[in-house]
Amino acid sequence: MLTEIDLEKLLTKLDKSSFTSFEMTEGDFSIKVKKETTQIVQPVATVNAVATDVEATSEIADANLEEIKAPFVGVVYFAPSEGEDPYIKVGSHISKGDTVGLIEAMKMFNEVHSPVDGEVVELLVENGSMVEYDQPIARVRKVGDN
Repeated sequence: MLTEIDLEKLLTKLDKSSFTSFEMTEGDFSIKVKKETTQIVQPVATVNAVATDVEATSEIADANLEEIKAPFVGVVYFAPSEGEDPYIKVGSHISKGDTVGLIEAMKMFNEVHSPVDGEVVELLVENGSMVEYDQPIARVRKVGDN
């Protein structure tokens, strides 16, 4: 039987490979994974003195932002169960190691922990949505020496 660690290693290798899909069946267990690619197109912009000042300011602000990423593929939940208070919401102050959500994978719930102390500034996915390995799920403005 494929363990959670084996599955995580398999998904990591698939993510880093040029394969776009994978299918495996072992007894009653079956898994199909399809990797979708997104092409990023960056517009060419004219830079002037005013734009440079604005960009420099936003780069400094962005330096204090940290993304919390999904440690594996699954469904993300920001509350312990339906109807309960969420672990985090925009404006929440969190400490390194705090539980920020759960990811359900193969009928197992796994906690997601904050890598830093800070304030949640943005939730990047909806509660109950499917997330990919290493997908950012929230942004935190770091405080202190993280």
